[in-house]
Amino acid sequence: MDWDTTRITSAFDPNDSGTPGSGASASLDDSAFAYGVFGSYNMALNDQWIVGAELAYQGSDTSDSVSPVPGFPGNRSEAEVEVKDTFMLGLKGGYLLNETMLAYSTLSATFTSVDVNSDCPSDGAICNPSSSARSDNDDDNITGWALAVGLEKSLSSTLSVRAEYRYADFGTAEVEAVKQANGESFGVDADIDVTSQSLMLGAAYRF
Repeated sequence: MDWDTTRITSAFDPNDSGTPGSGASASLDDSAFAYGVFGSYNMALNDQWIVGAELAYQGSDTSDSVSPVPGFPGNRSEAEVEVKDTFMLGLKGGYLLNETMLAYSTLSATFTSVDVNSDCPSDGAICNPSSSARSDNDDDNITGWALAVGLEKSLSSTLSVRAEYRYADFGTAEVEAVKQANGESFGVDADIDVTSQSLMLGAAYRF
């Protein structure tokens, strides 16, 4: 996840905004287990080539925090970015290496939910030092793409297992990390680019 603070809004005038200071960017990352379900439809073109479509859901607890919030010198605020549910709809192509082994690739469109939770202490930088600490939340639904390659092994006429590598560029979330409040808090807007690499193991039942 690549964070880029794009705009600072005055705590005294919501119509007054400007560009952030130095150090407006930061990189975040996390490794986590993911889980999901998928359904696909395959059609044989001949004895070796197949084409199809696949719909998949993936969930995980992927998150990381940035502290201080980039682009605002002297602050002690913290923001956590969470990448949540992802839905994928894609086209699939495969080649039968032998009677039981399929090599395949899937190119999918993705739809992902991203949440940002921030805590702004009374440090006199972003939030009013004479007021209590603030907590804010914002989210964005973003679209992107994913490319997967894998092998699928048939164990019987109805059951198969697969191993898959997937690279995904989920897109850019546009969030208000800290909300502007007159006399209480500056506003901090950010763009967050989200990418992932996944190693997946799965099983499929053929109807």
